[in-house]
Amino acid sequence: MRRLLTSCFGLGRLPLAPGTWGSLPPAIIFAMMCHFGTSAVLISIVMAILTFAGSAICVKFAPAAIAATGKTDPREVVADEFAGQAITFIPIGVVLTGQIWATAVFGFVLFRLFDIVKPWPTRKLEKLPKGWGILADDLLAGVYASIALLFCLRIGLVEHLSESFSFDASSLNIFSAAILGAVQGLTEFLPVSSSGHLVLFEKFFGFNPEKPGILLFDLAVHVGTVVAIFIVFRKSIAAFSRNLMASGKYGKNSVEIYKKSPSVHFLVLAIVATVVTGICGLLFKKYFVAARGNLVIVASMWIITATLLLITDWRKETRLGLRQFAVWQAIVVGLAQAAAIMPGISRSGATICAAILLGLHRRWAVEFSFLIAIPAILGATAVQLVKDFAEISSGSLPLVSIVVGSVVAALVGILSLKLLMRICRTANLKFFAFYCYILACFVLVYLLRWA
Repeated sequence: MRRLLTSCFGLGRLPLAPGTWGSLPPAIIFAMMCHFGTSAVLISIVMAILTFAGSAICVKFAPAAIAATGKTDPREVVADEFAGQAITFIPIGVVLTGQIWATAVFGFVLFRLFDIVKPWPTRKLEKLPKGWGILADDLLAGVYASIALLFCLRIGLVEHLSESFSFDASSLNIFSAAILGAVQGLTEFLPVSSSGHLVLFEKFFGFNPEKPGILLFDLAVHVGTVVAIFIVFRKSIAAFSRNLMASGKYGKNSVEIYKKSPSVHFLVLAIVATVVTGICGLLFKKYFVAARGNLVIVASMWIITATLLLITDWRKETRLGLRQFAVWQAIVVGLAQAAAIMPGISRSGATICAAILLGLHRRWAVEFSFLIAIPAILGATAVQLVKDFAEISSGSLPLVSIVVGSVVAALVGILSLKLLMRICRTANLKFFAFYCYILACFVLVYLLRWA
């Protein structure tokens, strides 16, 4: 329990940048409170309480983590980052007049910068005994970040950043394109539902995905995510292609080739799963469309996604290879992929979880999920292009914004794919489950408060 608290309920045990994940919750809480009109004094009080709580947990329980790991500053201990990030926003709630999200992002980036650079006398504070050395340097980084953020607010730099962050299709700039590309690259692959996040963007930021320019941009970033799949799985795709070309050596008739050729077997499974997804998508299209703008449904689907991720983590023994995966099992995965058309259900989460629960080895579950995503994403993109061709062709966006969005989506997609592969193989999907639960609770509280 002590190590769970110091890791901020598992955030510190993420394999990539645990300190960054640990400092993220206070920034989100600050932004949410500002967005919902919480009084400035109450915001500062809450940030102070979070600072005290994180500090107390770090000082009291960090020595246990130090003893267990043998390291003076274990990566899993992120309660110090949590406290330092919270201290950044203590005075900001009193002076903040607008630019909520830009302020939260700026404060988050500044804290991470000072935590990494460690200006004087941070390194001296790190030598303090027990948990104090872990904590003190982050508190000082938070103080530095707070002063820098106040200065940026004073000179209008945050306001300029806020004005630059625009979702207007007629003025989508490089910064906005990069942000949207990063969001697409993360949510398309991580099991948190890109469609659910799109609904949140529409609700809270006035983002209109139906504008001609945004439709074109959406197509471009989806192509970027497909490029990420090709890059990450290039060796598997190349081996599949070579084996498929030589499939004739496995037999003289189609049944024999299907049973013996791994590439032909995989191709049949992929086609079956894709066809099932397409048929279900057409049959239940009106229900999927109707659910799009309903936040209650989105929150409910996030809860289902989170629960499915937790159940999958409990399944430890998965021995089947793709050669042993049957057609009926591919049908189930195709149904799971079809269910993911519902906003809030993650496509990657649903397909990976379905494959693992059916006994497929975790490595092959991830590869199968994303290789069948190629026709799914490209097919949906082609349908959208044909359906909205007139609107898309009438929209205009700077070419540089489209290119930047696509490139960022591909780069972030590569990182998120590799992160998911590592987390899935170590049965740590529960981290994404916690995120989905928190997000669902936030949406439901929002609906109860402002319904």
